[in-house]
Amino acid sequence: MKAQQTEIILKLHAMLDEITRAHALTADGQSIPAMRRLLLAKRKGKTAIAALLVNCLKAEAKQADDVSLARLGEQIGFAQQSLCPACRSKVGKKWKESEHV
Repeated sequence: MKAQQTEIILKLHAMLDEITRAHALTADGQSIPAMRRLLLAKRKGKTAIAALLVNCLKAEAKQADDVSLARLGEQIGFAQQSLCPACRSKVGKKWKESEHV
């Protein structure tokens, strides 16, 4: 678990580095490279969010009472909203497949 936390922190630091680089590029009047850096930062941020949510969802899934299951449903909904459209589609397909098993 400690290794996962360290990995997530490193991803968040990488995201911050990209944002800092984008800021410097903007200050130099280089808007297109700055936008690229911000998009990369966004991608790194989503990766970190996904890792955090996976850990949270795993912990919630271990508890099987009604309150935690309701909370798990809320977290799954939030997790799906943070996915890109292609990933959201893949998750939806997997969800439908699991309901038919």
